[in-house]
Amino acid sequence: MTTVRARSLVLLLLAGCADSDPASSGATLSGSGQITSVSQGLTQADSEDSSEGGSEGSSGDQGGSESDSAGSTSAASSDPSSSSGDTSDSSSAGTTSGEPTSSSGSSDSDSDSDSEGACAEVKVMAENKKTPADIIFAIDNSGSMDYEEAQVQSNMNVFSNKIIQSGVDAHVVLISNNDICINAPLGSGQCPNDTNPPKYLHVNVGVGSNDALAKILSTHEQWKDSMRPDGKKHVIVVSDDNASGVVASSFHSMFEAFGPSYAGYYFHAIVGTWDVGDFLKCAADAFCCATIADEGKEYKKLVSMTGGVLGPLCEGGKQKFNELFDALSKDVIEQAPILCEWTIPEPMGMELDFGKVNVDYLDGKGGSQAIPKVDDLNACGGLDAWYYDNNAMPTKIFACPALCSKIQGNADAQVDVKFGCESIVPQ
Repeated sequence: MTTVRARSLVLLLLAGCADSDPASSGATLSGSGQITSVSQGLTQADSEDSSEGGSEGSSGDQGGSESDSAGSTSAASSDPSSSSGDTSDSSSAGTTSGEPTSSSGSSDSDSDSDSEGACAEVKVMAENKKTPADIIFAIDNSGSMDYEEAQVQSNMNVFSNKIIQSGVDAHVVLISNNDICINAPLGSGQCPNDTNPPKYLHVNVGVGSNDALAKILSTHEQWKDSMRPDGKKHVIVVSDDNASGVVASSFHSMFEAFGPSYAGYYFHAIVGTWDVGDFLKCAADAFCCATIADEGKEYKKLVSMTGGVLGPLCEGGKQKFNELFDALSKDVIEQAPILCEWTIPEPMGMELDFGKVNVDYLDGKGGSQAIPKVDDLNACGGLDAWYYDNNAMPTKIFACPALCSKIQGNADAQVDVKFGCESIVPQ
């Protein structure tokens, strides 16, 4: 009877701690951050309690063989010939650690004590999300750019779709007059009102031969609401000329001054990489020499300063816009690392206790590491640890920098968020 009592108490504790549907299994988290299914697992303490109870029950079976004593607790406890005064020579295989308890004098109060501290966990695999991308295009609208404008228009949807399909949430801003109208699905396709919020905003302002940088800065009030605090910024200029008035160094400092999320932006340019002054190039490539008004020197400086992509507007007698936009989309995707934060889901059927949350790091190769919780970012140090965005009313879990680096350096990395047992802390 002692074994039956111990097992019943564990089951009662599981029901009281988790209060979840026992039929639920296979926990997953939807893209919206909601749990679509739940699985429950026993902690180490549960396994030990259950195994010890199984050993007690099996030890009373006088006629049992060695294989019988390694069997299930339920089989042993239901055997009508079980006697609390007999022991078995064989050891129980159901024990997870330590020696099995075989005392025939175990009382009900001992079983109650053994079950204290047992808890059930609801485990959720948190969905990794990539850093959003905020992309600002400025297109030279001068008369010599008619062909280039048409190429931008025809490639914009392919460019944005590749980024979105990679899992990157992209917002695109186009600074140009209505020579360019973007079709669905990125734009609305209605000229001149092709804006399609929140994914696409058309700032209908003409961009001259030399003022792309100036127009990006002067129109900030019109497009700033499309930018996000966690969005990685990308600026793309397409021009057959060079910038004047606002030069590279001035633009760089003024753009980053817009706010913290603008720091570390990438500048990309599809511009002339040489011009009529390069006599040897012009002699070998007369078509491109006639296409390029001036080498985009200031744009090239910004590409170099920020680590962006430089695409030649014309090279070898051809303008390869498909290849250039492919290179741009690839770079935007590569510069969108996994976000080291996860929205705290609400465990189905369980009252959420923020003191009973744990995180496991999964390396994607079968390895699992329990991650301790620290109070805040300042307490991270060099620890593989996590913390809440707000200890009083948390909504998100953040990885400390050391753990974040590990996650972002491993494309297969995942984390499990577990609810129901006391949070572990660094020792």
